[in-house]
Amino acid sequence: MCFSYSFIEQQTHEMSKKIWESSLYKLIRVDFAGGNRFEVQSRLNDWVSLETEMGNKSALITKVILEDLEGKHYSIEPNVNGVRFAKGEITYKEYKILQKKGNALWITIFIVGILVFFTLMSVLVKFVL
Repeated sequence: MCFSYSFIEQQTHEMSKKIWESSLYKLIRVDFAGGNRFEVQSRLNDWVSLETEMGNKSALITKVILEDLEGKHYSIEPNVNGVRFAKGEITYKEYKILQKKGNALWITIFIVGILVFFTLMSVLVKFVL
């Protein structure tokens, strides 16, 4: 399955906006691919300002940095699990566990895919020869 880069940018943009709108935490920064970032000055600094900034920088959002009332920072990815954490549905520990499980799943799928490919190639070579 192949996704276009703009599709991925759009998905991270939508998830980041959901985090912005529904977070129990204070949004303090948005990090982009390539090391660029957007510092949120206040809650009045609306999503339009971020969209303008994205037009000037790489539009792929890689992290959203949140801050709780005690000043502790949380780095989350703009995905479903990140939205769930921002809404308070799961703890940060649960978020990290879900992220690790998701990464392990993709690694497993990749390895199985490679093994299937090489198995099919060896069968094809035996069949042709």
